[in-house]
This record gives sequence, structure tokens and C-alpha cells, in this order.
Amino acid sequence: MMTERTRKTTRAGFSEKELRYLMERSLGRLAFSCSDNQVHIMPVLFEFDGSYFYLSGWNLKYSERFNDLPEHNSVTLLIDDVDSPTRWAPRGVEIIGQAESKEKDDYLYVRIRPVAKTSWGL
Repeated sequence: MMTERTRKTTRAGFSEKELRYLMERSLGRLAFSCSDNQVHIMPVLFEFDGSYFYLSGWNLKYSERFNDLPEHNSVTLLIDDVDSPTRWAPRGVEIIGQAESKEKDDYLYVRIRPVAKTSWGL
């Protein structure tokens, strides 16, 4: 069974289904290239406000990987799952965006500005 894939290149162009899906989740995978020219992928917790994705954590300030994330680096954030444990129905949203580190009152977080996306199975 093939699922429908949609691709948009606008920053705020999330459909109603995509917004609902993203707002109901907090776990994703972040992929980016570090200064060692290796691609890294890691699980992350995120928050989404409808425009930006925010990544944070209690030890983000001391994380070697996040400290190695260049400013305005292109990253991919993948949020996906399987709709049902009894049938194979994958669904998800892949977001390509620009990441930037921010600090507020000694609290470090990463903000991702979406620039393109692909979704399937929603």
C-alpha cells in the first residue's frame, strides 16, 4: 500500500493534518553535519509553536554534538511513527530547516526555522 507524499517549500505551509500531527508529538530525530564532516542523527525532544521547532534539554549546553552545530546550519528533523501496531501504515513529516542556538537567562536551546517539508500517511 503506497501512502501519499506531499512536498512543500514554504516555511509556514503546514496543512491542518500536519499541524495536528506535529502538535501531538514531542519525539523526533535530528540529522546534521558536524565540523568533522560526518553526518549525525540523534533522538530529540521538541516543542512546536506552529512556526518554529525548539529543542532543549538539561544538558544541551554541555552536549558536544549540539556545541558542534554551526549557526544557521541546514538540519533535517524527522517526526514519524506507525499508525497502528496491527497494520503497516507509516506516517510522518520530514522538515528541512535552518538551526540556530539561542540562550535566554543561561538557558540554551536550538530553534529550527522550517524551509521545506515532506509528509506522508497523514
